[in-house]
Amino acid sequence: MDGIDPQLAADVDDVFLGWWPDDLMDVVRRGYEPGALAAYAHRDGGRHIPQD
Repeated sequence: MDGIDPQLAADVDDVFLGWWPDDLMDVVRRGYEPGALAAYAHRDGGRHIPQD
């Protein structure tokens, strides 16, 4: 998380720690990447996306 305020990073961890899985937190901690959340949602052939 280069260029991110360390206090902001700690606050994000405090808010989401235990609520979001570690692999999703890895996406949050990385720098901006277009499509990163879409790629996360469609992992494993999209089986994590609700049908409705």
